Amino acid sequence: MKKIFCIAMIVALLALSAAGIAEATGPAYLGPWICGRAMLDITDEHPGYRVQISWSDSAAEVSTWTYYCPYELVDGSLVSEPTGVLVHETYGEDGEVAKSETVYEDGQATFTIDANDKLTWADAKENAGDGMAFDRDQMAGFAPDADDFTVSYFSMIGDAGLSLDKKACEAMNFAAASELWRADVDAMRDNMFKAWEGLTEEQQAAFDGSFMDVVYLLDACFEDWDANRATFTDGRDGRMDELLAEPLYRDAWNTLKANTLTLGNSEG
Repeated sequence: MKKIFCIAMIVALLALSAAGIAEATGPAYLGPWICGRAMLDITDEHPGYRVQISWSDSAAEVSTWTYYCPYELVDGSLVSEPTGVLVHETYGEDGEVAKSETVYEDGQATFTIDANDKLTWADAKENAGDGMAFDRDQMAGFAPDADDFTVSYFSMIGDAGLSLDKKACEAMNFAAASELWRADVDAMRDNMFKAWEGLTEEQQAAFDGSFMDVVYLLDACFEDWDANRATFTDGRDGRMDELLAEPLYRDAWNTLKANTLTLGNSEG
């Protein structure tokens, strides 16, 4: 078994051992939802779910709520910890954030899928979600094709002529540009596996030889970007600024990373 698949097995066993949780109980909630100018995204961030809501009051003002919920449902609903954060941002004419204000850090909310497959948001802090019913984002049924994965991901990371910082930046850029935070995961995995099987053994070995280095570098950037900024040369630090500042781009990379680590599970 190739190195990448051995790593995947070890990661999975360690995760289960540490958390003592066999499986999530609310997968129906995962993914992007929309209601007017509000976007709600639920992602699996072991050992629970992260719920993030972005609401554009206008072209220049955006409010973002972030909640963390345990896997266990309460009467069929996701109920967050009382640590919800609301951030209000105002943008200048140049598109940059002119002002960012953390309004509170003790919010709590309940999220429920009703009989009509709509998601409601019961905000216990200030009733911000009153009257809102979110629909599933119907645009979230796509995935990059096998050729995209071959050229822009597997071959790129396995290219011995590219520096590690370029590989890391391009990998995250590929995930963001492909909008993998809202991709059809089953279709994505099928296309990834098709691309992987189309590589030669030498190409697979080249990817295996660099992939975890890319993972470790991006993990370090997520943890402390300022401490790792100098690693990125030739202007790539500017692009990384943009990628790291957008939570959905981080979600996109985490989706790609997780499905790469478990790519061997696609084998029959």
